Amino acid sequence: MVKPSPVGLSTEFREEIRIGHLLLLMLVYFCAGRIGLAIPYANPNVSLIWLPTGIAITGFLRYGKTALPVIYLAALLLELSAGFGQLVSVSIAGGSTLGPWLSTWLLRKQSFRPDFSRRRDVIGFGLAVMAGMCISATGGVLSLWSHGLTNNLETVWLTWWAGDTVGALLAAPLLLSFSWRSVSELMQRNKEIIGFLILFVVANWLIFVSPYSHMHLTFVTVGIMIWAAMRFGISGSSLAVLTTSLFAAWATSHGMGPFYDGGQANLLILWAYMTTMVLITLIITALQTESIDAARRMQEAYQRINKVASRLPGLILQYRIRLDHSASIPFASDAIVQMFEVTHEEVREDALHLLARIDSRDLENNTKIIRNAMRNLSPWQSEFRMRRKDGSVRWLYLDGLPEPEADGSMLWHCFVTDITERKQAEQDMRIAACTFESQEGIFVTDPDWIVLRVNQAFTRITGYDPVDLIGQHPPLHKTKQQDDDFFAQINISLEQHRYWHGELWSRRKGGEIYPQMITLTAVTDKDGEISNYIGSFTDVSRHKGYEAEIRNLAFYDSLTQLPNRRLLMDRLQHLISISNRNDTHSAILFIDLDNFKTLNDTRGHDAGDLLLIETASRLQTCVRDSDTVARLGGDEFVVVLEELNSQRDDALRQADRIAEKIRLLLSQPYQMADFEHHGSSSIGVCLFQGGDVTVKDLFKRADTAMYEAKTAGRNAVRFFDPAMQAILVVRMMLESNLRVALANQQFMLYYQVQVNSDGKLIGAEALLRWQHPDRGFISPAEFIPLAEETGLIIPIGLWVLETACAQIKQWESNPDTQNLSLAVNVSAKQFQQCDFVETLSEIVGRHQIDATRLKIELTESTILDNVDATTEKMHQLKKLGIAFSMDDFGTGYSSLAYLQRLPLNQLKIDQSFVRDLNHDENDATIVRAIISLGVNLGLNVIAEGVETSAQRAFLIEHNCFAFQGYFFSRPLPLEGFLALLKSNQTARAADDNQTIPS
Repeated sequence: MVKPSPVGLSTEFREEIRIGHLLLLMLVYFCAGRIGLAIPYANPNVSLIWLPTGIAITGFLRYGKTALPVIYLAALLLELSAGFGQLVSVSIAGGSTLGPWLSTWLLRKQSFRPDFSRRRDVIGFGLAVMAGMCISATGGVLSLWSHGLTNNLETVWLTWWAGDTVGALLAAPLLLSFSWRSVSELMQRNKEIIGFLILFVVANWLIFVSPYSHMHLTFVTVGIMIWAAMRFGISGSSLAVLTTSLFAAWATSHGMGPFYDGGQANLLILWAYMTTMVLITLIITALQTESIDAARRMQEAYQRINKVASRLPGLILQYRIRLDHSASIPFASDAIVQMFEVTHEEVREDALHLLARIDSRDLENNTKIIRNAMRNLSPWQSEFRMRRKDGSVRWLYLDGLPEPEADGSMLWHCFVTDITERKQAEQDMRIAACTFESQEGIFVTDPDWIVLRVNQAFTRITGYDPVDLIGQHPPLHKTKQQDDDFFAQINISLEQHRYWHGELWSRRKGGEIYPQMITLTAVTDKDGEISNYIGSFTDVSRHKGYEAEIRNLAFYDSLTQLPNRRLLMDRLQHLISISNRNDTHSAILFIDLDNFKTLNDTRGHDAGDLLLIETASRLQTCVRDSDTVARLGGDEFVVVLEELNSQRDDALRQADRIAEKIRLLLSQPYQMADFEHHGSSSIGVCLFQGGDVTVKDLFKRADTAMYEAKTAGRNAVRFFDPAMQAILVVRMMLESNLRVALANQQFMLYYQVQVNSDGKLIGAEALLRWQHPDRGFISPAEFIPLAEETGLIIPIGLWVLETACAQIKQWESNPDTQNLSLAVNVSAKQFQQCDFVETLSEIVGRHQIDATRLKIELTESTILDNVDATTEKMHQLKKLGIAFSMDDFGTGYSSLAYLQRLPLNQLKIDQSFVRDLNHDENDATIVRAIISLGVNLGLNVIAEGVETSAQRAFLIEHNCFAFQGYFFSRPLPLEGFLALLKSNQTARAADDNQTIPS
């Protein structure tokens, strides 16, 4: 056996390794600084790229405070080697050390992960570096100025800060991610790396050195960096970005490349180029890491669920019935092989062939059951016989819950068990019951109820032997319910009907009280006189337990043990009926837990269940014993307050006091297993008196009040107001009218012109208008959201596309309009339809229009819902020639990542920015940024909402040459639009310099 090394020696060895690492850190810092000094200065004392800042940040992150003297000493030696005096070197080295240290401190404060596995790490790293480099730049510039080495403080500070920032962004990610493991993984892709290097070298030569460098081909590098980020991880992509940045800096310093123009280097664009490359690669790698982690977690969750399902004594499956009556099994546990003798793959898409193995009698009965269950969305429970491949038959029991799907299919969540043994046992019991009728306890008495005979079952059930009872009266157990009057009624029934059947509580020989289901029969002689009594009974103790359990399941929530919807409805109906006999008020409170879904999604359903149980407990402490607390389902609870004051105002105050008490109690923190949850509730209250209201009305009113509380910002109490119901009624009427508007041709298209900077009409935007026969024109802001919510936007949107294409076809035959484009807004719900591309292609083909004249306007929310699917659809339509414009740009989440991917033709600046751009500098800055972004991405930019000549002049001054707004024309019907077009042409013919009249 090898003797282990002493602990002291091991510690000493580790300390030597640490010292070696710190010396290596000093050497790398010094060498990187010399490389930075080798690049010609933008200012005699400041470097364009200062990689030592990234090395310093890496050292502080890995070695903490121990690296402080090492970094400072390396910085001091570096400044001395550059020819600075001692005092200057000391002060510059101090700033060069404190700046990275501040960045490191900020990163640790935000729990930064050095592997850049989250987007917040990338953003936080960039912000921390920019903040820290302010220290180093300020310290360096002050040192140079104080010693008379520079006077241009602003330029030198900016150059210093940008050089340090870019250096940190280039060097730190590479050093933090570098490991021998990452190198070995890269080496395994040697062929791909060789191809990447060839393309990398060619691209950088083409961009910076070749005769074509003046063509501004720097965007090519973006694709190459995306390749590196997607395939080679942080280490490979960071190395690629560092290399291309150094090459760009070298080329620029030698008067080459797109960043050198007119005898000087455009440093801001050069730094922006380097920073953009770094951030693109880091964000892509972070997104990729997040995606991989999410997929891994989903796979682990699926495996856990599948493992649990495989351990259950039965089969778990999902059974989907489509609209065309075909069927599939999208999920099944492993038990499907044993129970149905098929693999899951065999029935994943087509499960109808399993029906052929079900007994035809059971199939017919179950078809009726499942249709009724689908109609009522009720559980599907059935027993059926399944023929196995060897010819044997097994009985199966299926318990399923329905879930309607968006496409009209019905998905059943089923649990199937083999009940063959149980069915056989039931058959055996039937045979035994017919053969051995004496299995019930039987006794025979004379007319005076003196026991004459008992059977073995009687002894077994009661414990009394025959000698104990023969000659005696049967044992009676008297209670408040089974008193003398009760037994007298039994005798009367026997005298009149010679028969009585019911439930009795009796006593066993040992004193135990038990229930029995008994049948008493009076036997008469030939004269009609009662000669004997025969009693047969069974012990129903177990059944009574079952009844209690069934009642509990039927009327109480299994999680919280509160009354469920069924019992609540019964109690409310009873309360309404007795309210007719008194003058007191009652109240119903609808309680919905705010943001309950968020807790379920983040902490799991176990945490959600704990919250529901604690909520039920708190609610019960807020009410009286006569009141009812129930759970409707999910996170919805109901409280019924009985016997409030007879005066309505007093009753309102009572209900409000209790509701507020509930709200405050539910707002208190919940102490879960390992965390504290802060929640709130929205409460709707409906007061009622007498029987002038139905249970359904009460539910509807309280529910309306509850949603009013949610609309008010949640954590609120709202009483039902008839005005709420009136609003709902108006909305329902509007929805009803909207459904017939399309069929009755009440919709029409208005057209608002789009013009260029010369005042020439270049196209129009089609705007939907609804002319109601009674109400006149209804604002799109009123009916468009309703159409979106109800799904009517899809047929309405198809009508708009049909009408627009037909209009383009008419314009093609007129020389005055054949060159106009027509923009059509497409809603997110319509664009996300799976057949949207086919539908629009069919419309374009049917009308035989020039597709390049059709422009589809999409909002950012449409794109962000599913970027990949949206991009694919846009590319397919792009092949037809259809153009795309991003509407309301700047009002949502605008991301360069998807802007580069999407095949857009145009950005439309939202009118909210245009409206005040001459008065609000923030809006003006946003508009300039959008225009610059669109121009740099090669996109056309159009501004909507232009209402003044000053706005138009500002936009033209900043390179926006397309406009739309009231300054040119309001939206007009087709006739007005054509008249405007004709007047515009007449005016331009008279004077080419005259603008379009407002």
